Amino acid sequence: MEILFVTSELAPYSVQPHAPEGAEAAASLPKALRGLGHRVTVVSPLYKGIDPTARSLARRLSTLNVEVLGKNYACQLYDGRTTGGVDLLFLGNAELFAEHTPGSGDSDTRLRSALLLSAAAAQLASTRDPKPEVLHARGAGAAAAIPLAKQLRPELGCALSIVDGEDPLLVPAAHLSELFVPEALRSAVLPAEPSLLSAGVRSADAVLTSSAGSSQRLGDPAHSALAASLREKGGRFMSVVNGVDASIWNPLIDSHLSARFDHTNLSGKARCKGSLQYMLGLGVHPDMPLIVAIGELTEARGGDLIAEIAADCLRSELQLCVLGSARAAADRLNSLAAELPERLALRTSHDEKERHLALGAADFLLLPAREPRSVEIALSALRYGALPIVRPVGPLADILVDTDAKLETGNGFVTESSSASDLLATVQRAVAAYARKNAFDALRKRAMRQDVSWERAARRYEHVFRQLAQTSAPAA
Repeated sequence: MEILFVTSELAPYSVQPHAPEGAEAAASLPKALRGLGHRVTVVSPLYKGIDPTARSLARRLSTLNVEVLGKNYACQLYDGRTTGGVDLLFLGNAELFAEHTPGSGDSDTRLRSALLLSAAAAQLASTRDPKPEVLHARGAGAAAAIPLAKQLRPELGCALSIVDGEDPLLVPAAHLSELFVPEALRSAVLPAEPSLLSAGVRSADAVLTSSAGSSQRLGDPAHSALAASLREKGGRFMSVVNGVDASIWNPLIDSHLSARFDHTNLSGKARCKGSLQYMLGLGVHPDMPLIVAIGELTEARGGDLIAEIAADCLRSELQLCVLGSARAAADRLNSLAAELPERLALRTSHDEKERHLALGAADFLLLPAREPRSVEIALSALRYGALPIVRPVGPLADILVDTDAKLETGNGFVTESSSASDLLATVQRAVAAYARKNAFDALRKRAMRQDVSWERAARRYEHVFRQLAQTSAPAA
């Protein structure tokens, strides 16, 4: 299939520093689809922070002219290709894409930027040769590409991926009559809350989320202005859990690790554990459970809970490694690390290599997140045999199953509550399971065998896209 993928953020080119998951997913899915044999072209803005020369992007001679809210914008086109074979097409505009990261600027700039990206993508969907069979827009920043492309190619199969809680990009009433395709957009939006996201939802042939929980919340009228439109989709509104890039997060081939391993042989993981303990100044204790927490310790990621239970955790025979900005938790954790340097290591900054080292060494990943934006690190932890200790938010509820008392089922340790006392009890339950060496090793190996790859997710998308492509087939 020929697939045109439209996104306002794309790793590693344009990433929101405090929420990189969207940009990473936008890069991983096209790569996985390309691996399944499909030709994928990704269209995304060329923000100010992207250096075309450094990224090996070639400037085209042609210019794409796009009208947005009564004003003409000229877009320069830059071509590239990833090592995975995905074609890249970046849109340059010094006025609307002047920021360094997606989602920046005032509301009018964000609206105009999203419309510029969407309108340009709609033009490309109509003029590219060969024409795409499917257009996949990701998020509100690209959602308007669907109604606009449908105007030019009514038969085009279009899918939209949405995120629970994202900015819908509201369209002010003053702009509704000025839009360059007013009838298409005005018929697509919800009267009570006209937005680019609602326009995309109403116009899409299929709408996808990353978890069953998100689908349920978005379909609930009490929580979502999109509920009525989503319910109209019926079976065309569905969830597909994201994955991890198996070429990057794979302990059997991970060049960052001091030793390689997989579920068939865990001896390399023991060596990784000893190496990290030594590097961080922790006591080198092979049989002591090592718990790691990775990322910003914000309240959204449960950082306050980690800081609150850390002292009580360390009364048990365990080690705790925290990699990432501690923010409000810094004082409490710093004091504890100074008191117990062989039991608690705190790194307020870390790089990609250290994330790999931490997961390679860890027995558990501590992630009591309150918001569903931490799925990649949890899925990666499964692959590395670091059993997640989590709250079941977002996609984590679809993937992680609480381990039973006999350690015969499950792939992690789940706490339903957001209280510190319940989290502490869950950590203690995980540590008790670790002491049962044979049963715990069997549990760890089962978790590592679970398929959490992007290829698994891409096959679900592929199924949806094949159905949509049938609608875009040219008439005989």
